[in-house]
Amino acid sequence: MTIALCVGAFVPVICPGLGVALRPGLPLMIAVFLVNAFAQLDLSHARQNLTRPLRLLSATCWAMLVIPALFWAILNTVGRDGFDPGFVLALSLQAGAAPIMATPAVAVVLGMDVTFPVLLLLATMSIQPFTAPFLVSWVAGTAIPIDSFVLGRNLLVMIGGSALAATGLRLWLGHARLQGFRHELAGINLLVFALFGLAMFDGVVLKIFSEPLLLLGLSAVAFIVALASLGIGMVVLRAMGADDAFITGFATGHRNVGLMAAAQYGSSLPELTWLYFALVQLPIYLTPQIIGAFAAAKRSLEDRA
Repeated sequence: MTIALCVGAFVPVICPGLGVALRPGLPLMIAVFLVNAFAQLDLSHARQNLTRPLRLLSATCWAMLVIPALFWAILNTVGRDGFDPGFVLALSLQAGAAPIMATPAVAVVLGMDVTFPVLLLLATMSIQPFTAPFLVSWVAGTAIPIDSFVLGRNLLVMIGGSALAATGLRLWLGHARLQGFRHELAGINLLVFALFGLAMFDGVVLKIFSEPLLLLGLSAVAFIVALASLGIGMVVLRAMGADDAFITGFATGHRNVGLMAAAQYGSSLPELTWLYFALVQLPIYLTPQIIGAFAAAKRSLEDRA
């Protein structure tokens, strides 16, 4: 993943415009991620969690309604007119997005039960085509026109189509054979991630020298959104239990902006929106690494004790 991220960031310096040329293929890249993730979802322990639906419903509402409402309240308080429309659009699309597909993997790294994150991911992804058009328009305000129908339609096609394709793959190969191909599927994901990085990071490295303050500011916003959402979720949702509150907070702070960019690509996103979406990948990539390091250190101390 580190090598793929470096390829995505630095190859466009050598071949300017390569990432921009790859952006029309972004929906296909996202579809590969979705099919791969849906095909490998393990729902064998889901029934036990579904006997307590209030916990899942609370987490879903928190991720898909409460946090977007905070985005709206902050933009209303600060004022949208003071920001570039491309930045406001980026925040609005981020607010309407579901959590990243790697959320269950983070739970695995931390030694948590993976069933609840899987169900939360499925619940948020299932309602996203219906909630995102409304939420994005609401958070963006009247100053930034959003074609809600196109956004919802594209999300429904990508998520629904990927789920159907993954179901067909599971029926064809079976769970055991899919597990046997897990390394090959991970390799496909890695190759597509490199192409995804090229599409997202085009021009970012060059802007470090031409507009360093802009990059620092956008990076700071990306980390503040990720870490603040995590912290607020852990405090407010602590009654759910420490693990579930943490994973819900992580999910709300790390959203699948790539899917939103793919669904909205037909409207020609502004360059500043692409730039922010590229920098949002930094906390998505680095936060699990940092958390994993802390978790490993904690386990080491416990083993010594």
